[in-house]
Amino acid sequence: MKNIINYYYNINILNLYEVNNKYYFNYKNNDYIFLFFDRLIFEAPSIYNVYLELKRRRVLTNDIVLNKDNQILTIVDGMPYILIKDNLKNRMININDLLYFQNNTSNMNFDKKMIRFDYVKMWESKIDFYEEQYKTIQKQYKLIDDSFDFYIGLGENAISYLVNNKIKQVDFFVSHRRIDINKGSFDFYNPVNYIIDSRVRDLSEFIKNSFFNNKINFDIIKIYLDYMNFSKDEYVLLISRLLFPTYYFDMYDLIVNKKIDQSALLNIIERTGEYLSMLKKIFMYIVYQKKTNIPFIEWIIKEY
Repeated sequence: MKNIINYYYNINILNLYEVNNKYYFNYKNNDYIFLFFDRLIFEAPSIYNVYLELKRRRVLTNDIVLNKDNQILTIVDGMPYILIKDNLKNRMININDLLYFQNNTSNMNFDKKMIRFDYVKMWESKIDFYEEQYKTIQKQYKLIDDSFDFYIGLGENAISYLVNNKIKQVDFFVSHRRIDINKGSFDFYNPVNYIIDSRVRDLSEFIKNSFFNNKINFDIIKIYLDYMNFSKDEYVLLISRLLFPTYYFDMYDLIVNKKIDQSALLNIIERTGEYLSMLKKIFMYIVYQKKTNIPFIEWIIKEY
């Protein structure tokens, strides 16, 4: 890979190390990562345009480095790669990173191909896919067998809540496919991770990820909600996203693709009751402290 990077980027590397198909190196005292582009190839120009707009606005972001042919992607053995310059010297992220992005990325002209917002359609397709796939792996993973129906039910509840409480209007911001507080600022400020969505997307994923990593702080969440002052539609969307168990399905994917052992599900399964209790607290705070009349999900209020 050293020769590839030297040829396409005119960078002569002394030391290069690889972790999970990401190639790390330092050049002229700057850190770079040459990584597999795990998006659809046609999305690359849209991602680059979002990146350029962030640079124009002087918003913090890691840099996309074009190759010698002025191309975003470099094809290596038939696979697309992209070179990213790490401008933030990878650090842990916190909720202030979310606030920073959402305060600086409103009112942008977005490529419609970048918008991820038709949750009902996306979630219904995801659940249909998992239900079909589960038929082929049933009885191979006991922890999945014991828990699958429950989390499918949570997903269906999230869909029903959105359908029954029709959202009229939300604003779009630069958001992220997923937020993993353990991956730090490189992942959060990596343009490959950018999408366009409601600002509640990042908050919901931050809450889920923080909770299951034992790093949740409910007081911080309340301060965030007070500061952002969401609309009723945004609160409905937030509750729906918090209810939809991406944390379970992400783990499920890793297990069936044999990247992790099924025992990793135990933390999810054992703490889901506690997670739903936290969701109830968020519900109550929105209704009684923020005085926003969003419908309750009765079974959560009664059981947790």
